[in-house]
Amino acid sequence: MYSTFATVEKELLNTIEGDVWFDVAKRTEYSTATCMYKVMPIGVVAPKGIEDVQRVVRLCADNDIAVIARGGASGLVGQAVGFGIILDFTKHMNHVLKISEETSSVTVEAGCILNDVENLLRPKGKTYPIDPQSAKICTIGGTIATNAAGSHGLRYGSTKNHIKNLTVVLSNGDAAVLNPNERENRLTPEAQSRFLSAKDILARNHDIIKNHAPAVEKYSSGYNVFESLHDDNFDATRLICGSEGTLAIVTEATMNVCPVPKVIAAAVAYFNSYNDTAEAIPIVRNFSPAAIELLDKSYTDVGVGLSVTSDRFIGRDFQTMLLIEFEGEDDDSIRQQLRQVRDALKHAGILFGWAHLASALERESIWQLRETVSDKLNHLPSQQRKVSTIEDGAVPLRNLPAYIKGLNTILAKYSIPFTLYGHAGMGHIHCTTLVEIETQFGKDRIEGATLEVFDLIMKLDGTLSAEHGDGFVRTPFLERAFGREVYGIFKEIKQTLDPQNILNPQKIIGTQDRLFLHDIKYI
Repeated sequence: MYSTFATVEKELLNTIEGDVWFDVAKRTEYSTATCMYKVMPIGVVAPKGIEDVQRVVRLCADNDIAVIARGGASGLVGQAVGFGIILDFTKHMNHVLKISEETSSVTVEAGCILNDVENLLRPKGKTYPIDPQSAKICTIGGTIATNAAGSHGLRYGSTKNHIKNLTVVLSNGDAAVLNPNERENRLTPEAQSRFLSAKDILARNHDIIKNHAPAVEKYSSGYNVFESLHDDNFDATRLICGSEGTLAIVTEATMNVCPVPKVIAAAVAYFNSYNDTAEAIPIVRNFSPAAIELLDKSYTDVGVGLSVTSDRFIGRDFQTMLLIEFEGEDDDSIRQQLRQVRDALKHAGILFGWAHLASALERESIWQLRETVSDKLNHLPSQQRKVSTIEDGAVPLRNLPAYIKGLNTILAKYSIPFTLYGHAGMGHIHCTTLVEIETQFGKDRIEGATLEVFDLIMKLDGTLSAEHGDGFVRTPFLERAFGREVYGIFKEIKQTLDPQNILNPQKIIGTQDRLFLHDIKYI
């Protein structure tokens, strides 16, 4: 085995234009990410172009070595780590290639940082509206891998809704260009054969897929077989989006962009219980806001002292707050909508307090709070640290009160401290749990709580992941979540597009009913 790896290293050094690292220091650097896992890779390659990616994939296919695509490494569930060759797109393949005003689109390489794209679009009056809190470090390729959304998904949807073209490399090294319109695909004969087989799998299983379609508005779990075939058009971009680099490796993407909103207005609504908050969310949604972001008191307390402005809004007595934001054409109409929301919440008898965010500075201070606290929770230096197992569940809005109540009950049972926050307008709650993962006692607690929360989500017709993906954490539960028939379809798709199982193995398709607490990194 070692001679094989040495041979692979030599071959890569002789053929790759980008960087090749097999030294212990670099391998250690790439052994983990913003997650609780640590797996030492065989080596790391920073490709300079798609030809480098193809060379790496072909060499790995010939030697039965895994290939793990990696962007900003901001994933929380271990997608960007593994025993194989890491492809780091952030070093060289990180450019905005074209901004087209004619088609309202932007073309980028996979390693392009999301904020860099936005900074180039804004002066042109455009925006790419996918806005996860990790936008400063996450890449376009990473957002495609997880079908990321963000705080304004209520209005703009998720990544899958904005894809115009994807350039990908298949597990045999062939390149392909995929379009939502199947006729616009550009494929080699082998790629054509593989995608036609995938289409046939979806067509043969149409009724099963239809009967098991997710009941939630947003999801990033399993493969999106539910939206990939419509009226005989096979939209392979929907299948690749959210597949975590397990079906193909995205090297370039063209994404639709939107006009920057002309007017934005926001307010903060306060509530003195989780139950009142859950009751309030459907009321607020009736007025079609662009965002409804939940922050509970334990979350905002982490951000005390961040700024004088944000402190004015979080230094109050409340259980939760909802940041409610409207976008529109004129200031008067959206301010009127805010007043209507406030009056409706008052009429329901659940509004504990209300604060209009009168300026862009005030509004941005709360969004900055949201971003900073999220980052702080991901990097707690204490022994009791964030464990990202149940942080991304979503349920139909009608079941949100039962979900929040169930979360509280289960986490109280296991004496696990937690915070609740996230994109509650779509039934999507991020739940940060703080556990001493270094101890067996801590492992037992989070394992038991996770199993119960996953059962609760499934009982409530929810999804285990709405935007963060499956990775090592949720893969072992997908057959239970989707059922044997649908998971069998997932496995067929994987076998068809990656017959050697070299693309990011053990993510989405992997061992079922095994424990997720493995390869843990310790601080």
